[in-house]
Order: sequence, then C-alpha cells, then structure tokens
Amino acid sequence: MSTVDGASRRTRSQTTAAIESAAVALVNELGYDAVTVDMICERAGVSQRTFFNHFKTKDAAVIGSAGPGVDQQFAREFIVAHGPLLPDAFRLVQLPQVVAPQEMAARLRAVGSHPELMARQMQRFTLIEAEITDILRLRLLNENPETDETTRQEQAKLLASILAGLFRYLAETTTRTGATAPVSPDRVAELLRGLGVPLI
Repeated sequence: MSTVDGASRRTRSQTTAAIESAAVALVNELGYDAVTVDMICERAGVSQRTFFNHFKTKDAAVIGSAGPGVDQQFAREFIVAHGPLLPDAFRLVQLPQVVAPQEMAARLRAVGSHPELMARQMQRFTLIEAEITDILRLRLLNENPETDETTRQEQAKLLASILAGLFRYLAETTTRTGATAPVSPDRVAELLRGLGVPLI
C-alpha cells in the first residue's frame, strides 16, 4: 500500500492522529533534534504534502492540534464549591482527549524533553489563562465576598500563574521519570501538603 493510498483511506482526524502519534513516538525514541518531517511522514504513512496540510512544523505535530481547554461543567461546580482551592483548580484545565493515559504521558515526555517544545506548550496555556483567572476570581468572590476586588483579581492571577507552573512540573516530571500516566492532581496535593504548603 502506498503512502498516498494509505492516507486517502483515513478521515482527516485519523490522519492528524497518525501524524501526531508518529511525531511523539519518534521524539521519545530518537530525541527531538534527530527527528525530521520525512521520518514522521514515513512512520505515519503520509506524504509531505499531507503532513503540511495538517501541521506547519514538526513542533506542531509533536505538541498536537488540540490545546488545553477549560472543563466548563467542572468550572461551574468549582465556582460554588468550598474546600482546598489549589487541587480543585488543577482540575479546571482539560487536557486534550486521548485514547489512554499512556498516550498523554508519551506526549508529555516528548514535550518535556526539549525546552522549545515546552515553551510552545506553555504559550498555549496563556490562551486560556484569562478564562481561568476569571473563574478563580469568581470562586474567591464566593468564598470571601468582603475582599476588595483589586486584591481578589491579583489573587486570581497569582493562582493562575501557580497553575501554569504545576503544568510545567507535570510535563517535566513525566519526562524525567518516564511515567506511563500523568501525575494526578491528588499526587500534586500530597506533595504540596508534605512541604507544608497550604492548599488554600
């Protein structure tokens, strides 16, 4: 079966997934610098033209087409909830849907293996940072309505920045340990408690 024939039998989303999977696997096997678009195409069974119809760069294929988002249902529950703020806030961010935690861990290992990939992924977090900050502000308003709005806004921004750092930690830890599943919010909470860090 030729590359073109193989690609033509897939849906667009299946082709995208195949390219992403090939890019992630190759980076984890060979290292970011050793991987070329040609190698990704060969592994995915697509032509270069098909690759560039889906992704502009090798980096984009490794990072993936779907960025992090906000779980809207959880956000509504989060705003009116009470209890430890930080572990719950960690669950606000919805990572791209994948078939299995192993696939997410593989992507985190690939992204965490190279500073440029990590920087690009963190840029994607900034696209939802304002929304997260507003959700955090509403939760803080619900919990402590007497706090002035300026302070509440700064607290929400600080918490959003802490969340960004936690997601960087998630990728770096998955890369360093070779974990087959991402670090869970419960484990993050456990580590913070062990340090004596209040979970707010």
